[in-house]
Amino acid sequence: MDASPSAPGPRILLSAGCLFHLPLKLIARIGRDAGFDGMELIMNSPKLDPQAGLERISEVLPIRSLHAPFRDWSAWGGHLASWKATTALANHLKDVDHIVMHPPGTKLANMIQNRWFEKACDLPLLLDAMGRIQFSLENMPWPEGSPFSRDPLDKLMAQCRDKNVGLTFDVCHMGVSGRNVLEAIERVPMDLLYNVHFSDAQGYTEHMTPGAGSLPLDDFLRHLGKRGYARYVTLELEPSAFPDDLDGTVSLLVAIREAMETQLVAGNDNAR
Repeated sequence: MDASPSAPGPRILLSAGCLFHLPLKLIARIGRDAGFDGMELIMNSPKLDPQAGLERISEVLPIRSLHAPFRDWSAWGGHLASWKATTALANHLKDVDHIVMHPPGTKLANMIQNRWFEKACDLPLLLDAMGRIQFSLENMPWPEGSPFSRDPLDKLMAQCRDKNVGLTFDVCHMGVSGRNVLEAIERVPMDLLYNVHFSDAQGYTEHMTPGAGSLPLDDFLRHLGKRGYARYVTLELEPSAFPDDLDGTVSLLVAIREAMETQLVAGNDNAR
């Protein structure tokens, strides 16, 4: 797949979370050698700030997307402060044009802490984002379903529209929630879909190597290609999915990336 800025089709990113136990510079080298178009950097420490020297890592493998903190928000001074810190870093790194965020939880403590989120109607404006930065909310694992509440995907998409952000569709989260991932992605308008977190699942086990679980991932990618999806697809696996040696890790990532590209292109060809 042509990775030039004008090339059609999605860009395939490597989530830094796949290899979070390794130094970021080494993760970037691995992703570059495996042919990925960029990295999604997980904000797991307040030390990842505009003074952290991340520009040099982005020269090895462009940091194109940031994943806002999803735990230990007190380290940043609260949930809103963590999102503002993520946005400040995105503004600083020239290759970053996207931030993915977990919606605040529904527990009473979270609802009290995050009342600002319920009132927010324009998150990019609230968070002082530069014009190139797009935000998206990620679907989290949901219970099997309740007769007393609205369908969670419809509710999340309405929330995205209300807050002037897009959607990050996490395939394995949808799978472990007992949903049909093909039916679910069919319901998502392409103008709302900004990012896809890509991995397999089996039962309640998440972030498995594609093909190791039970999700119809080839059909899913062909569907994206057929509909002309052209934003990010981010590989997001557990570190245990990889071998212990560097060469084996790169070889596995090359094989996964090439298989993903094959299905995306096949879907695009079928659309013609």
